[in-house]
Amino acid sequence: MQTLHIPKDEYAERQTEILDRANADGYDGILLFGALNIHYLSGMYHLPTERPCVLGISDEGSEIVVPRLEQEHAERPDFHIDGVTVYFDYPQGKPMERVAEMCESLGIANGTVAVDSDGSPGRNGYTGPSISTLLSGDIGVEDYVTEMREVKSGNELDLIREASVWANLGHRILQEKIEIGRRPVVISSEVEAEGTKMMLDTLGSRYEMKNWSSPMQCKFTTGDVTSQPHSVDQTTPIEEGDNIVTIVKPNVGGYTTELERTLFVGEPSVEQQEYFEIMRESQEIAIDTIAPGVEYAAVEDAVVSYFEEQGVADQTQHHIGHNIGMQGHERPFLDVEYEGKIQTGELYTVEPGFYIDGVGGFRHSDTVVVTENGVERFTYYPRDIDSLTITNA
Repeated sequence: MQTLHIPKDEYAERQTEILDRANADGYDGILLFGALNIHYLSGMYHLPTERPCVLGISDEGSEIVVPRLEQEHAERPDFHIDGVTVYFDYPQGKPMERVAEMCESLGIANGTVAVDSDGSPGRNGYTGPSISTLLSGDIGVEDYVTEMREVKSGNELDLIREASVWANLGHRILQEKIEIGRRPVVISSEVEAEGTKMMLDTLGSRYEMKNWSSPMQCKFTTGDVTSQPHSVDQTTPIEEGDNIVTIVKPNVGGYTTELERTLFVGEPSVEQQEYFEIMRESQEIAIDTIAPGVEYAAVEDAVVSYFEEQGVADQTQHHIGHNIGMQGHERPFLDVEYEGKIQTGELYTVEPGFYIDGVGGFRHSDTVVVTENGVERFTYYPRDIDSLTITNA
């Protein structure tokens, strides 16, 4: 793609859409305290700390309150923000009072206002007042942005598609570095460094970091640790016969993708081969089930039925997948308790897995987008056991 960012006119469209939703529910305007919500609606990304940043939207336009250290950043012309109000720092700058003044400017100080939270989140020691104590009108907490993010635009999909290209490259670098005796945390850092260099050398000035995470994120566990799907222990040395479960997640334009694979160090045992094929088939079943109009629950139902046939249903520890985009986990979820039907433009990680004590974990994850006819796969790294067996470690 030519550009690696969401265009300014799309932010304008998002602000119009959220204001229309709020107006339909009887609100005069909106205040957003969440950093991700501010980014989604205006393009302004920032590092959230105790210093509040607050975006306001009404028929009068959009304005933002920021600490002094964000002023020049917030005034960038490519962000869709009409006015910037600055306080020096927290607590001395009294940021919530500046927010109340912004509401006066937007004509909503005495009206009914939708918020994503009643004041800035209590992070990094922030204990400021709620906004409801400073405005005379009614305040209602709404979750409009989370809902808007469920279906991706064409521009969002282009960014995630680009990120997926780099996920495949990053995983190839990772697999080439697997070596007996090495520690996952060291290899992961090398993959992130080398993958990031390749990304920046190729994408050049089009690439902009929008958070403090590495443009190429890589993590994996090995051996018995893989039976704990969210273990953070990456210090166990790699041994002959190990399962390895990986994750590579590049970020492009503020959007991420997900690629996970189960690898084997040396020729896998018969038991490992059997479990691997069950896992691989379960992912195919899940992907084949996803289509517009299919109930979210039906995807997990199909996989669970197959797991029961294969005798591994009791070894599962999580649902089948989730939406992804600006965050690694977004809704909707492919879960038996999640109500509703799949829509075109939703994006999913498809990651059915199970975990066998004494053997290890078995999980692939691929990112797919729902199309009118089914799905398009964004990640395309090999999934077969021969390609994922490392015999020269």
